[in-house]
Amino acid sequence: MLKAGSQGLTPNGEKKKARVYTDGFFDFVHFSNAKLLWPAKQYGKKLIVGIHSDDELDNNGILPIFTDEERFRMISAIRWVDEVFEDAPFQPGMSTLNQLDYINHPTTVETARYEEIRGSERAKQYVISEHVTDQEVAGRLMLVTKSHHMETDSILEFKSAVLPFASDPMSNEPVISVSLFKQNFTFAPVVIGKKPKATDRVVYVSGAFDLFHAGHLSFLEAAKELGDYLIVGIVGDDDVNEEKGTIFPMLNLLERTLSVASLRIVDEVFVGVPPVTSVKFINLIKASKIAVYPETHPRRFAGCTQLGIIKEVCPDYDATCEEILERITSRKIASSEDDEIAMFSSVPLNNNQH
Repeated sequence: MLKAGSQGLTPNGEKKKARVYTDGFFDFVHFSNAKLLWPAKQYGKKLIVGIHSDDELDNNGILPIFTDEERFRMISAIRWVDEVFEDAPFQPGMSTLNQLDYINHPTTVETARYEEIRGSERAKQYVISEHVTDQEVAGRLMLVTKSHHMETDSILEFKSAVLPFASDPMSNEPVISVSLFKQNFTFAPVVIGKKPKATDRVVYVSGAFDLFHAGHLSFLEAAKELGDYLIVGIVGDDDVNEEKGTIFPMLNLLERTLSVASLRIVDEVFVGVPPVTSVKFINLIKASKIAVYPETHPRRFAGCTQLGIIKEVCPDYDATCEEILERITSRKIASSEDDEIAMFSSVPLNNNQH
C-alpha cells in the first residue's frame, strides 16, 4: 500500500521540501503513472513533473504510444501533480536541480540517466511495487487472456489500493468517495470522502474507461463543465467483456477505477455500475445531468430520455481504444528491436470504443 507521511513530513520523518521534481515520458498506463508519482509528492509540498518531448525520446531511441501533448495533458490532470512542463531533459543535471529543491526518481528507472546527480544528497529514490507496465498490458493482448479480469465484488478487498488514489497526499484524508454498486441498488462504501452539497448540480457519466487516454479525460472535463459535482460510473469487467468480446477490458476493474479516481476533476466513483443506465439509478444518485458521447446515447441511456437531462457532449479532443491499439501495433515496446508486437491486429474490437 502507498503510505503518506505526516503532514509536513516525508515518509522518513524529514521536513518536506518546498518543491520536488521528477521526470519521465509517462506513457500509456495512466493509473500506473499516477502510482509512480504519488510517493514523489510525499517528499515535497509542490510536485513538479517534467515530460520528455517526442523529439527527445526519438533521439534516445524511444517511441511512445501517446504524443507529448497527450502525455502532458494526462499527467497535468492527476490530483497530486502541481506543475508539469514539457521538453524536460532526458538526462537531467545539477542545473535542473538548481531550479528546484531536489529530485526523486523510482529505482525502476535506469540510473545512468541521473549519473550527474545521483550521488547528491538532493537525489532521492523510492521503490514502487506492483507497477504495471505497457509490456505487461501488451502481454495480455499477445496471450489473448482474460486472467486479469476480476469479480466486481472483489473491489472491496482492494480498499488499501484505492484509498491513496482517493486521498489528499498531504493530509492522507479522503477527498473523493468510491463505492461499489450492488444489484439491489445500494452502494457499499470503499472510501468515504467528498459528498455533494444540497445545492450542487450533480453530473453523471459512465463507461468502461479502458486504456485510459486523453480522449477519456477530455470527455470528463467537458462533463464537469455541466455542473458542480462529477460522478463517474465504471462498468464491471464481465459486462464490458460481454459487449466488446475477446479479452476486453484490457485493464481490469481495479486498474480502471484507479485511473479515474486519480483525476482532480472527479468527485465520486461508482464501481461496477450496470452498462445500461435506468431511471431508477439516476433518481437514486439525484443526477441533474447525464453526460454522454453521442454514439453511446441510444445504447446506454435510451431509458432515461424521458427525464430530459441527457446532454451530448463533444470533447475538444477525441480518440478511441481502437486507435490506441493501432498505435501499439505500429511501435516496438520490447527491449529487442526485432521483438515487435504484431498480434494486436488479430484482436477484434466491437462498436463501443470508449
